[in-house]
Amino acid sequence: MLYDSTKTLLQGILRTLEAADEAAWDGQIESCNQALYEMHQMSAPSYKPYKTDRSDAKWPSRVPDSEKLIRAMPHVKSMASAIRRHDQATALVSGRAALAAM
Repeated sequence: MLYDSTKTLLQGILRTLEAADEAAWDGQIESCNQALYEMHQMSAPSYKPYKTDRSDAKWPSRVPDSEKLIRAMPHVKSMASAIRRHDQATALVSGRAALAAM
């Protein structure tokens, strides 16, 4: 499931930040952007340009964990911003908060 892979991606970013590898900062920015993209995709409601007479219960309009994703996104944005500034401490705090929200 995409939710699990996004969570694993965030955990990988945190492991790299904890290792304090200065050469990996640019790659972590790309990873944060990828995680944010996935989170936006999973949390966005699906659009139906028409009304149906029947309820389509087996096709949910959102991922079941979308509320968790919505709560975690500001933390991931903050982590990405901290990585751009090479602020390891803030990036770690924000990343851990994002995982806790998920």
